[in-house]
Amino acid sequence: MIIGGIVTHQITLRAHAIRHDPVLRTAILTSAVFSVSYYLTAVIGFEFALQPGSVSALWMPNSILLAGLLLMPRRWWWLVILAVLPAHLASELSSGVPTAMVLSWFISNVAQALLAAFCVCKLVEDRVRFDRFRDLTIFILFGAFLAPFLSSFLDAALVKLNGWGNNSYWDIWRVRFFSNVIATLTLVPVVMLWTSGGLAALRKGSPHRYLEGGLLFIGLLGVGIFVFDIQQDLANHTSSLLYLPLPFLLWATVRFGPRGTSTSLLLVMFLAIFGATRGAGPFVTSSSAHNALSIQLFLIVVSIPLMALAAVIEERHRAEALARRDEERLTLALNAAQMGTWDWQITDNTLVSTENTKRIFGMTDADSVDSFFRVVHPDDLPTVEQAISDAIKNGTPYEIEFRLLHNGNVRWVLSKGNVLYDNSGQPLRMLGISVDLTDRKRAEQELAEINEQNQVILVHMRALAARLLTAQESERRRISRLLHDDVSQNVAALGLSISSLKRKLPATSEEIIAQLDRLGAQAHDLTTQIRKLSHQLHPEVLEQLGLVAALESHITEFGHKENIYMNFVADVGSDLLSLDLSVCLYRVALEALRNVSMHSGAQVASVSLKKENGYVMLEVSDSGKGFDVEKARRGSGIGLLSAEERIKLFQGTLDIHSDPHTGTVLVARVPIVRPS
Repeated sequence: MIIGGIVTHQITLRAHAIRHDPVLRTAILTSAVFSVSYYLTAVIGFEFALQPGSVSALWMPNSILLAGLLLMPRRWWWLVILAVLPAHLASELSSGVPTAMVLSWFISNVAQALLAAFCVCKLVEDRVRFDRFRDLTIFILFGAFLAPFLSSFLDAALVKLNGWGNNSYWDIWRVRFFSNVIATLTLVPVVMLWTSGGLAALRKGSPHRYLEGGLLFIGLLGVGIFVFDIQQDLANHTSSLLYLPLPFLLWATVRFGPRGTSTSLLLVMFLAIFGATRGAGPFVTSSSAHNALSIQLFLIVVSIPLMALAAVIEERHRAEALARRDEERLTLALNAAQMGTWDWQITDNTLVSTENTKRIFGMTDADSVDSFFRVVHPDDLPTVEQAISDAIKNGTPYEIEFRLLHNGNVRWVLSKGNVLYDNSGQPLRMLGISVDLTDRKRAEQELAEINEQNQVILVHMRALAARLLTAQESERRRISRLLHDDVSQNVAALGLSISSLKRKLPATSEEIIAQLDRLGAQAHDLTTQIRKLSHQLHPEVLEQLGLVAALESHITEFGHKENIYMNFVADVGSDLLSLDLSVCLYRVALEALRNVSMHSGAQVASVSLKKENGYVMLEVSDSGKGFDVEKARRGSGIGLLSAEERIKLFQGTLDIHSDPHTGTVLVARVPIVRPS
């Protein structure tokens, strides 16, 4: 009771797993279908024996097993083989064959199907397709010929080992080989093509397609019955009747592809063998073995070319569809890019062009190459003719931009092409493309006008900036002199007055004297600050002694004040620079040193001034932490921008390189003689 309960529980679990696993359920149902098909085709095969006790002219169970393996994933092959075993036993044992022979035939059948399926699956990408010539060739060579060829040796050996029948080893091998070849060629494609999208394609067919298919089937069936069920005497004298099914088979091949071809061949095969079993048709002339061989060879010779033709036609259809799709995409891309293609037949001087090319050139279907030359702008015509002539004579690519005149409007076009030559070197054709550049040319012209306007504005702005800087320097000079000559002198006089007043007071007025001393000290400090401010606004030494002395004085004072070790090198010769240039470089140096003091954190800095090839070079460098130059340009400070603008006024350059590890280097390069 316990064991029975465990078995029942296991069966229940497996049934539950099958119900909830769609892949496994599909594999089991498919294997069951092939098991039933295996049994039915075995029964039909026995019926196709040309006489009682002889080998069947068409043995289809092996083909059914091969089709099942090709349609199923490899991991389920064992299930298909296991499913057809009961069908094999039922069909063979019922015919009176010994059990040992039945099992031997099952081994040879499985060996053939496994060998064919393995070779085909190994050499074909994904699932075998009969509308691809390569796949069809692999199937015919390995599935229809090699596997039956090798397995027939095993089958014949097993028959002789079991002592079944009186035929010789090679007779058994030959009959079995050709029987399985024709069954594989005709049955496997039908099964695979109709189970892989065949029914869906049938449902999508149009009424005209149904009518054509029906007429084809009726015609082929009628001709087949007439040819293969004809009386033997008449068949012996009219062997050319075998050609009657050929037009219908070609009809099926051309119009219905591999599916129609394989189905029509299967119908012809059944009619031919059925007629031979009834003693009718052109294949009943001698012994049953010879008749079977005649039928098999006839069907093999007819099947292979037609199946190959169907595959080639389908591949050509796919190639044409792909070419049309690529052409549509190319046309779409050319239209989007305002391009057109053209083909000039040089030998007969005709021009074939796309609609976009005709639109660009304003030409009609009747226009020729002469019409093209008539729309080229007269000023560009000689250049175009010369470019075409050079391309034809020298074999160089043809590429040129030129103008067209169409309805009084000027259009710009870019044409590119290559010349094709025959074997003797004579030019045949020139193929090329044309691009409408009108919009681009208009945009370039508008951009050029805008740039020209911007240049004019920039010149005015720089002129204004120069006047502002000049006015600024003049105002600084005026204020500096005012502070030095007037305010500073007045403050100094105030200090002297305070000293004189202090001497006139009695000695007992100590508090007043102390206050006067403080006022005197403040007046002295104020005088010093005014003089420094005057020097910063406009150092007199710059105007009197030149740039080198002014920089040396400022750098020395800057180093003491900021506690930075300064190194100054000057090599500008004895000639003094112009005041404007000196002021420009002096202000740039001051701005650079101000940045060194405020942002670099450096302990060492250097300034150099030298002449080089008509230019004066100012370089300020430090060993500090560096900064982001672009960020500084976009910042709120105007010191760097002011320095750059000063240098630009003299048509010089200002380069700044800054790195966190090496510090900052500012280089100003200005021509000594200011360009006009």
